Amino acid sequence: MSHPLADRMRSVQAEERRAACAEAAEDPAGALLTEPLAEALGDAHPGVARAAASSLARLARQPGGSDAPLRDALRSDEPGRRISAAFAFAEIEPPGPRIVPALVGGLAHADGGTRWHAARLLVDTGRVHPEVFGMLLGLVGSDKRVSVRRMAAFCVRELAPDLPEAARTLVAATHDPDVQVRRAALTGLSGLMDPPDEVRRRLAAVREADPDETARRLAQRALDLLCCGSENGSGTGPAL
Repeated sequence: MSHPLADRMRSVQAEERRAACAEAAEDPAGALLTEPLAEALGDAHPGVARAAASSLARLARQPGGSDAPLRDALRSDEPGRRISAAFAFAEIEPPGPRIVPALVGGLAHADGGTRWHAARLLVDTGRVHPEVFGMLLGLVGSDKRVSVRRMAAFCVRELAPDLPEAARTLVAATHDPDVQVRRAALTGLSGLMDPPDEVRRRLAAVREADPDETARRLAQRALDLLCCGSENGSGTGPAL
């Protein structure tokens, strides 16, 4: 006979599956539910996958708990399961290099909340592991996935708004063929601290010539913010 929560995790109703996953860590027999929870890491509904990840993290932290199901999921061939496992590990320990590949995959996820959570964790990881910043610079400039380039641009600005490498990479990204990447780069430029002159020159050029009206408005806003930032001693911009 299967556990009632395991049966609910297989419900056709996403909210029922999510609730069952969330309740698993509180159940006295929670340790027996790691297998269905591990299956739920790959659920197509982001809320279900996140609930399963959180419960597995809580179970792993309990006395005698194990992170083996999460380690297996992190090596899975299924991108969704890898991403969910990375999120769970970030609840168990400070985010580190072993979850970075899965987090990069998260930047391309169809769900916006998943993309932003992956981006935040990459920034947190980069604050402790400097090599992550160099990887993000490369993603902005060369990744084939549009959403990865776009989200990495936000990460670069958040992680190192004072470094010239960030300014150069974001300026280059304003030439990206995809308008969403260009908009992200312009938003990132607005948050730089003490940017080089080339940033203002490029923003002025975008304001006058970019074919996208929103990009032109973002360029003007970035110029205004950088002007105010120069007067106040720093730039500003939205945070992840």
